[in-house]
Amino acid sequence: MGNKINFLRYIMHKLSILLVALFFSQLLFAADGDKQLSSQSIKDAKRSYKQVVKLNNAWRDTQKIIKKAEKAHANKKYTISIKLAKEALNQSKMAIEQHNSQKNNYRFLDN
Repeated sequence: MGNKINFLRYIMHKLSILLVALFFSQLLFAADGDKQLSSQSIKDAKRSYKQVVKLNNAWRDTQKIIKKAEKAHANKKYTISIKLAKEALNQSKMAIEQHNSQKNNYRFLDN
């Protein structure tokens, strides 16, 4: 009976070590994926913002949000960076949509 208990303790100990190792390896792989997603999101936001600037319809805070996303990415805060980049991308898309819906109207600030 004592050998069975020792064997089960040994197995549980090895299993717990394996689970801890798997958990930490998942964190490392997730961080790398977040880094790539963050980088891609920032690129998409910048590309969309350049289109908005060409249309002369950039919103006030979009560039600031992109800079905050880049700073968060540089500080390895990838989830924050992704959130900010998506917000900037959304603002750029909305600015393009606003331009398209109002492009035939008179814009007194352009003169």
